[in-house]
Amino acid sequence: MADPEPNDPSTSGAPKTPSVWAPVIAIILLVPAITYGMAEFLIIPKLRSAVLQPKTAAEQSKKDASAKGEHGKGEHGKGEHGKGEEAGDRFTYDFESVVVNLSGALGTRYLKTTFTLHSENADLKKIVDQNKKQLVDVAITILGSRTLAELDQPGSKNVVRSDLIANFNQAMKSNLVEQIYFSEFVIQ
Repeated sequence: MADPEPNDPSTSGAPKTPSVWAPVIAIILLVPAITYGMAEFLIIPKLRSAVLQPKTAAEQSKKDASAKGEHGKGEHGKGEHGKGEEAGDRFTYDFESVVVNLSGALGTRYLKTTFTLHSENADLKKIVDQNKKQLVDVAITILGSRTLAELDQPGSKNVVRSDLIANFNQAMKSNLVEQIYFSEFVIQ
C-alpha cells in the first residue's frame, strides 16, 4: 500500500478552500431573475404610466367638453390679451403670450405659453379683470420657477396646470378657476 503524500491537501487536516464556482453560478442565476423583476415591476409600469398619462388627460378633457356640450368651441383661444367669452354654460378667459425666462438657464431659455381659464361662474371675466396684474404675476412666478429639466419630464404640463389653478384660486380667494387649457406651450 502506498502511503499518502505528506503535501496532499485531501488527507491533511488543513481546511479546504471554497470553490470559485459557487459565486459564478449564483451570479448566472440571479442576474436574469433580478433583471426580469426590475423590468416587470419597475420599468414597464413607469413607462406605461408616462405614455398613458397625457392620453388620459386629453381623453378626460374631451369627455368633459362633450358632457358640457362644448363641441367645436376650441378656437376661442385666439384674440386679444385677456379676452373673456362664454362657451355654453362655461365661461372662459384667455391669457395670451405669457413669456418667462426658465430658472437655471441664465436667461438663455424661455417659455412662451397661451392658456385659457375655464369656470362655471358667470363673473369670471369681471373677477379676473379686477385681479389681472396679480394673476399675471402669479403666472410669471409659477412658470419662471420651472427648469428645462422639469419641463422635459412626462406630465410636466399637468403639474404646471394644477399649480396655476391652485395659485390663481388662492390669489382670488375663491375656487373660481376650474380648469386651464394650454393652447401654446413653447420652450425656446
